[in-house]
Amino acid sequence: MQLTLGDVARSREDITLGTVAGIADHGEGKLVVLRLPNGGLSFVEPRALVVVGRYVPPVSAGRSFVALLFLGLALLVSYISCRSAESIGADWLLTFFAGLGGFKAVVIAYQCWARLTGPRRFRV
Repeated sequence: MQLTLGDVARSREDITLGTVAGIADHGEGKLVVLRLPNGGLSFVEPRALVVVGRYVPPVSAGRSFVALLFLGLALLVSYISCRSAESIGADWLLTFFAGLGGFKAVVIAYQCWARLTGPRRFRV
């Protein structure tokens, strides 16, 4: 199971609901620390957890700006790819796929960047 700090989880053992606050290590294995609504902490084995909701950080202005930059770059690369394919005498279908390939190449680069800078999940 992969968890992020802030995920909402429920214990199957005593039906407590809380947010993941971390991991505690003891001699026999690891325990997930849940922060309960009343301010207390609960230590639960990972196999006894049910993830109710995932934490998604709010989108910042910087991430939105980078997304717009990548979109503009993707459209520019798509246009250049279409024009290049058309200038060497390609048919309309090949021209379309050249533009689509250029767009997808930039989108893949954006997805890699977003995955590297996104929230970290840890395996328990």
